[in-house]
Amino acid sequence: MEINEKRHLEKTLKIIDEKIKLSKEKLNSAKRRLKQGIQSLSENFHEEQSGDSLANTYSNLAGIEELQDNYDKTLNKLNLQKKSPYFARIDFKPEGKVKIQHIYIGLGTLSENQTIYVVDWRAPISSMYYDYTLGEAEYITDKDVHKGELLLKRQYKIEDGQLLSYFDTDLTINDEILQEILSHNASVKMKQIVSTIQKEQNKIVRSDTSENMLVQGIAGSGKTSIVLHRAAYLLYKHRGQINSNDIMIISPNNVFSSYIADVLPQLNEDNLVETTFAQIARSELKRPIQTRESMLDEIASNPKQEELNEISYKSSYEYLDSLLRFLKGPLLETFSPQDLSYVVYEDLDNNVRTIDFPAEQTKELFFKTFKGLDLYERINRIAWQYAMVFTEQRHYTKEQNRALRDRFKNILYKFLPIRDIDKIFEIFMARENLKLNKRPTIDYMDKGTYLAIKYFIYGFDHDFSAKYLIIDEMQDFTPVDIYIFKKLWNCPCIVVGDVNQCIEKNVTNEYLQITADFLGCKLVELNKTYRSTKEIAKFASAMIGLENIDYVNRSGKEPTLYKTTSQAKTIKNIIDNECKEFDHIAIICKCNSEAKALEKSLKKLIDCTILVEPEDYNNRVLITTCATAKGIEFDAVIIPNADSENYNNNIDKNIFYVSSTRALHKLFFVCEKEPSKWLENIPSIVNENN
Repeated sequence: MEINEKRHLEKTLKIIDEKIKLSKEKLNSAKRRLKQGIQSLSENFHEEQSGDSLANTYSNLAGIEELQDNYDKTLNKLNLQKKSPYFARIDFKPEGKVKIQHIYIGLGTLSENQTIYVVDWRAPISSMYYDYTLGEAEYITDKDVHKGELLLKRQYKIEDGQLLSYFDTDLTINDEILQEILSHNASVKMKQIVSTIQKEQNKIVRSDTSENMLVQGIAGSGKTSIVLHRAAYLLYKHRGQINSNDIMIISPNNVFSSYIADVLPQLNEDNLVETTFAQIARSELKRPIQTRESMLDEIASNPKQEELNEISYKSSYEYLDSLLRFLKGPLLETFSPQDLSYVVYEDLDNNVRTIDFPAEQTKELFFKTFKGLDLYERINRIAWQYAMVFTEQRHYTKEQNRALRDRFKNILYKFLPIRDIDKIFEIFMARENLKLNKRPTIDYMDKGTYLAIKYFIYGFDHDFSAKYLIIDEMQDFTPVDIYIFKKLWNCPCIVVGDVNQCIEKNVTNEYLQITADFLGCKLVELNKTYRSTKEIAKFASAMIGLENIDYVNRSGKEPTLYKTTSQAKTIKNIIDNECKEFDHIAIICKCNSEAKALEKSLKKLIDCTILVEPEDYNNRVLITTCATAKGIEFDAVIIPNADSENYNNNIDKNIFYVSSTRALHKLFFVCEKEPSKWLENIPSIVNENN
């Protein structure tokens, strides 16, 4: 019997309204109880009879506060569901059964009186919506396989509780809905994509928790969205075992972090623990670290072959191998222990009893027993072993034992003649014939080396533990950085990036496979782009010789080159005439000095802002650099100074590519001089004399 879709939605919304009313009542009740409890504690604080009584009071208040938080989350989830309770329906006939299951799929499960009205998109049965066309289908719960036939796939457009349209399809995600969503203007924040997750993306989202993956995805393939939805899936699948505080995400920069901040809340999950590699380095080294944006700015402004060669070497596994061989070889060989002797008893006749640790014993432990461990681990083990000798003979307390162990560590470190991280870094640079930076700020390319030296000698001061790790923009990290990741996190991970979006170096497919093997990851490739129109995506891919790329069939205007006598006026005309309907327009410059100069001339003509802080992204017209804009998308992108003097080498080509792939709908290049050779095949050219 066919379901009346309008009545089904009304019934679903009625259930949601009832649950919202009940949740509000529970929330208000919890708030009242908490307020009364705090007031009572304040009034009777000095009358509490004992520490236990006070502890119980605090415990009760904490319990009420936790209840309040849970009711608040439930209410937020219901309000989200009320706007759009579900986005799809599948009809599934289990093998050997007569009754057909009508399964509505949405952001969260909705049930009433043991009847399920909406199933969470992360539930096993929902996977069939993403993975199968009509016909034979199956889903897995725990280790059971449920086979059957998929009889119907229906997609809905519901906004603010109103059913706007629905239609049936045999595709995983109907092209019409996908194109309609992709045609929207860019938003200030990245949005959840549960209604349009593709089959190849869903496979990554739902893969086994323990499976490490390195995802190589071209620009616009949805890499970041996928890892965030994978995090939401893991939080659903392992509810009670993993919470948002257990998942760590390494983001490129703070602007990008702000851009993705709304995705998990839209999925009714708390945001993850988030940091950047630079923040980790600053916290451990207690030194200022050059930003990646600053490093790229220097290269883009004044590329020197010697510096590029050095960057290339420091981005290789050969460099990592040299560093580790130096630390585990020449540096360790300088460890030269001495005999240690401690008087533990002396009587009136000068009879002395000592505890002795001969130099040979320390050498044996350091170079043989604990061989293979990092230096700090060897010293920790020896110090603990020596402290335990005292404990066994003198019956020390745990606190005394701990203090004794720390004393032994200090003594053992003195057997290493050079212990200063900066000095060791200098020695290694000299051995490698590499230029030494004398600035107080650590170069971007050297932060991993400094961290590796510190970790090997002293370990880290902070605990960065997690149960699941997400690394974004993998191509921006060096093998030494990746080595640090391995040291810090011994947990399942997903690493995503795009080797085609490297700016300062060229990355081969061989490097990609080596990195996957080094991390113990399965290499997965995504070759379909969803962000840009077909015209923009094809142009950008051709620019760098990228082949075998799949495009969404969404057409738009060809990328256009404007030759002009006044760049500022032409940019104003493009924004006024070509971008009227757009909310987010980026003018992406090559470097910061170019961005500042352009802002000075454009400020007289249009309202524009240089993108520095996350809140700047709220402005309609942004001036930024390729390094800052990476990972973000805009309705239209304008690339100024696109002439042969400014863009002429391979780094410039990479900047062109990354900047171009930020555009959803329109892409423009502007120049006053001879156009760059990388624009020889641009489809559309406009000569404009201002």
